[in-house]
Amino acid sequence: MKDASLTLTIGQRVALVAACVLFVLAIVVRGIPSRAAVAPEDVIEEGPRIVEPMQFLGAGARLRAGELDQWVDPARRTRFKALRELVFHLDGCPDLVKWIDSIDGQRLEQMISELRTGRREEALASLVLIYQLARATEWKPGLMTRTPQAQSERLGGLLQEWLRVRGEKAAKDALLAEPAVATTLLYAHVMRTAENAPVIGTLSATQDRARTFLTDLLGAGQSKRSALGELVQARHGNALAKFLGRSDPLGGFAADARTLFPDMKGTCSP
Repeated sequence: MKDASLTLTIGQRVALVAACVLFVLAIVVRGIPSRAAVAPEDVIEEGPRIVEPMQFLGAGARLRAGELDQWVDPARRTRFKALRELVFHLDGCPDLVKWIDSIDGQRLEQMISELRTGRREEALASLVLIYQLARATEWKPGLMTRTPQAQSERLGGLLQEWLRVRGEKAAKDALLAEPAVATTLLYAHVMRTAENAPVIGTLSATQDRARTFLTDLLGAGQSKRSALGELVQARHGNALAKFLGRSDPLGGFAADARTLFPDMKGTCSP
């Protein structure tokens, strides 16, 4: 007679076999190297595409800006080309607010608005116009103006609106991810310039507005950062940590922006 303790039922045998299979699978899975995360801008897209989009935002953008014409909707391509040439040949470093309120400036601002909500390539083109406007005009606050922060805040408004409309989706886009991070830094730099206008102390209202916007944009200090917030954390973690601190929240981002765009001084000087 067999010992009952050594006898396994069919159900027990099946359970034992299943446990062994799961054990083996666990070992195999642990041995498979994890797939490295691919940054959005490192994704290789098929078909015609814009390569090295950050070059369109740098100091040498004029060398490639004409490439953007073919990516703009034919319905506004002629207007875009004329305004692109206008802003890239703007001389004399005019006051940003005065120029953008002119007839030509209003046409440019309208074009920026149209492109901002267009296709992804047009969204890049709108940024190119804003960045060149920032290089070709004076927006650093001066002593003799009634509202010294106005120029910086007007430029900051253009950058903020682009980030508000495109920022989160851009963070997941191979074309726009890097430009979106760079624009976050530049926005902070411009608004910090406004914050430190030549008045007694700092303009706390300007800082508060910028901080509130960036907090919402990045999901900073929240349980889950936004997609753009994750990119900023990965590339500019120290600046983001300073942003979450109590002193000079925009300072870290602004410093990184000056490193990335050393010519963005608001005075058109080399």
